Amino acid sequence: MKRAIVLAGGGAKGSYHFGFWRAIRELGIDFQIVTGSSVGALNGAMMASGLYESGLEMWNTIKTPDIIETSPSRLSEVIDTEGIAGALKSFLGDLGESAVNVKMDPFPLGELIAKYLDEKLLRENGIEFGIMCSEYPNMKTHPVTLKDIPYGMLSDYLLASSTVYPSMEPKEISGRKYVDGGYSDNFPVNLALDMGAEDIIGANLCANGIEAKYETDYPVRVIRPWFDLGPTMEFVPEIAKRNLALGYNDTMRSFGKLDGTCYTFEKGESEKMQNEFEKFCVEMLTKCGAVSPSEKDQYYKTLAVKGLSEKRKQRFGLMHKNLATVCAETAAEIFCVDPTKIYTGETIMESLFKEFSVFEEKEENRMASLFQTAKPLNYKLGQISSIDSREVTAYLVNLWLELANSESQNRDLRTLCRFIPKEFFASLYISFLKIKGE
Repeated sequence: MKRAIVLAGGGAKGSYHFGFWRAIRELGIDFQIVTGSSVGALNGAMMASGLYESGLEMWNTIKTPDIIETSPSRLSEVIDTEGIAGALKSFLGDLGESAVNVKMDPFPLGELIAKYLDEKLLRENGIEFGIMCSEYPNMKTHPVTLKDIPYGMLSDYLLASSTVYPSMEPKEISGRKYVDGGYSDNFPVNLALDMGAEDIIGANLCANGIEAKYETDYPVRVIRPWFDLGPTMEFVPEIAKRNLALGYNDTMRSFGKLDGTCYTFEKGESEKMQNEFEKFCVEMLTKCGAVSPSEKDQYYKTLAVKGLSEKRKQRFGLMHKNLATVCAETAAEIFCVDPTKIYTGETIMESLFKEFSVFEEKEENRMASLFQTAKPLNYKLGQISSIDSREVTAYLVNLWLELANSESQNRDLRTLCRFIPKEFFASLYISFLKIKGE
């Protein structure tokens, strides 16, 4: 069986690939094919060469001037670039404006390739390698494999696959012009299939660009980041370090070696957290009226939990196992807890309390003020979106704590369950932690 690694394009976000690769190495997963587009092609060449340490050094040290030289574009002197930038923004994301207003010279990138890549080693290592480029000006896919690249011209094709047009001039090779692979297929699964892959593991950076559809009966596992990986063309070691950790964590969770759905927990922590949280969760959901007494045994199938699973894009059928984890992760994301660490139930509690305490101690809370007024409920619900989610969650925590010491239902909680499920369940979990810690 031939296994392929597929790496997507995404500029500076590509540091994520090396966290992915670290996990692949630790898991002992071998591969026979590597394909990539743009920065995925650059990282893919290192991966196919086995240059893990060299690539790690590169990503831990490079800064934007090491990749490109920039200068103001004179295109705006000839045409109105504002409309073009707007159109490109939907395609290139944060790169849209600079693509027409900034001129980029990839000369430093060529020097970086020469420093960190060894074409002879790549060709002798025995891993099949494929690069995705886009033909200019028709933007058709132009896949090329290592065996089809004349010796000494590898860097030309790597630069072609990374040429962000119109900020960079199309790369001319043998009389034909090429631009970034993201203009035709930013995640070249089809190229891997055409090269004979029967099992595919991909790292998709969720960057802007075209991704060609693919159909196959072979298994395709795609690792994607939950958290933003930063600007496309800002190469900063601190951001790279963060992305490396996220790539590692996401991959290890995907293979079941660590727990969690977007945050990361030590193996076995999800089950432990669920066992501790479940009784409190059922009691409080029933007490506030979000779950009826007849639904208590299957609370995880109710509309309240379904609303959370939809908002968090989690499998509804697995919420009976993952509800505590999803609630903890939702609270962690609301309060901007560091997603690069590997947590236990205790350490996520410590991190949550540290961030939550800032809002818990605020003298004024807009959410509390809003619900203390006599204005209609539909007005109050309409105003919630303008309030910081952290303030909303802090307000709901107080309601849960009051409810825990009361025999009567809280109509606000029962209503808000349907409209703001993320804050509703995040506050429920923090309330549980606070009562548990007393």
